[in-house]
Amino acid sequence: MRILDRCGALTGAAYVVLVMAGNAMSTGPSPGSNRSPGEQDIDYMHWLAGSTLGQAGVTLELLGFAAWMLFVGYLCTRVRAGGWLATAALTGGVVSVAVKLASAAPLLTGYLLRDELSPDTARMLTNMNGIAFGVDWLPVGLFVACASAAALATRTLGPLLAGAVCSRAP
Repeated sequence: MRILDRCGALTGAAYVVLVMAGNAMSTGPSPGSNRSPGEQDIDYMHWLAGSTLGQAGVTLELLGFAAWMLFVGYLCTRVRAGGWLATAALTGGVVSVAVKLASAAPLLTGYLLRDELSPDTARMLTNMNGIAFGVDWLPVGLFVACASAAALATRTLGPLLAGAVCSRAP
């Protein structure tokens, strides 16, 4: 196995580790239940603005996103001989990147305008971000299913591993 292959595979593992660690660090304290959901969202944005741990968590998540982009590119170059499956995998990966980039806009807007937002607007922006997270599962599922099928077709992965990956697609 070449060093480039090891680095490419490492980006996939780095994505998972960085996003999980970053998410754990950037999750704010549990607010009181007597506040409306929009007020809780504004409280979280204020907590994030003043929390070094929360900001470090968001930074790890962004680094994880960069690792995801590298992994999509690496894996699609490895299975490019897979024909339309490789093309479909690349399409799923690129659409996933686009959805993730677009989903950052509402949350970033809420963060930047946290002192001026009404609770209803804060809730709407948070919900838009959450819905984009759910929508992202479709292109990620396409990427995983087609990349594993292309890896099987090109014998990049053996049948047992490729089948396990295909059966785990969201």
